[in-house]
Amino acid sequence: MNPLIPLPDPIPVAWGYLLALLLLVFSLHLLFMNCLLGTTAVTLYLQRRSDAVANRLATELSRALPLLMAFTVNLGIAALLFLQVLYGQFFYTSSILMGSYWLAIIPLLILAYYALYWVDLRYRRLGRQRWLLLAGVLALLLAVPFLFSNNMTLMLHPQRWSGYFDQDNGTLLNLADLTLWPRYAHFIAAALAVGGLFTATLGRCYRSRAPELAAYARNLGMTLFSRLTLLQLLIGPLFLFSLPQPLRWQILGDSPLATLLLTTALALLAALLVNAFQQRVLTSLALLVPLGCCMVALRAWLRSAFLQPHFTLDQLQVVPQYSPLLVFVIVLLFGSALIGWLLYQATRAARQDM
Repeated sequence: MNPLIPLPDPIPVAWGYLLALLLLVFSLHLLFMNCLLGTTAVTLYLQRRSDAVANRLATELSRALPLLMAFTVNLGIAALLFLQVLYGQFFYTSSILMGSYWLAIIPLLILAYYALYWVDLRYRRLGRQRWLLLAGVLALLLAVPFLFSNNMTLMLHPQRWSGYFDQDNGTLLNLADLTLWPRYAHFIAAALAVGGLFTATLGRCYRSRAPELAAYARNLGMTLFSRLTLLQLLIGPLFLFSLPQPLRWQILGDSPLATLLLTTALALLAALLVNAFQQRVLTSLALLVPLGCCMVALRAWLRSAFLQPHFTLDQLQVVPQYSPLLVFVIVLLFGSALIGWLLYQATRAARQDM
């Protein structure tokens, strides 16, 4: 037993419920985070175009960015809460070891959030400054997942925590980890691809009133989505072969669950690429959701496999208290229905304004 690993706290319900909710909210967070980062990049790209249709599309995308930011942050908080309940003794420790960087995430997100609202509300008056603001936001949005990747990988390697004794000022990053850079590249490429799909999906809202804008958004968005998704065929194997050999072999056949998740994801990816190159927007979106869920589940399996020498979830002590979970589920369902209705009304109003 590693003496640097604290004892886990008791949990109020069986760990399976908490893990299921973690997978659910993290899948949603990942979807909105990808839309946010990727759409910011697309909007920044459109700032360099001089044609009227590109400028109009950039205006419409900029309106969606603050909303995407709100969903990303709120769902990310929920995911972190469930993660710290299940793996708190690892997550809190790694967060403290890189505490100076970890605490910096909050002001970075505040700056990005404020800048997105500034671009949305003062879009025309900003002129060329829009490009600078969006470039700054994109840089911040690239920095935050890099810090998250450091934390999420550092928590998996308690044997590296002893680096604190040489670097006790909260600046211990996990830069020597072979999985860090392919993992980060995998996330960023996916985010940029999903930004393209979001652009094409948003364009569908304007098919009746602005067909030229809709066609432009579909062509640009699906081109980006298909090519960047194809790039994952290179980045994915790099990440897989950066894993320790025992875990790699488990994914490639020794673990039935991990192998099933991987093969399902590859089948969905193949179908997704076919539909993406044919510019089938809604079908691509329908395939992206289960693909993302498979990858999130495989990620959760990989985290458990990394920590298995030190800890397994069935070691958690349960002190039953189910009422908070029930309240959370009720609020989640009601809130999801309300947000869905609000999004429908907002989309309907946007169509009428065109």
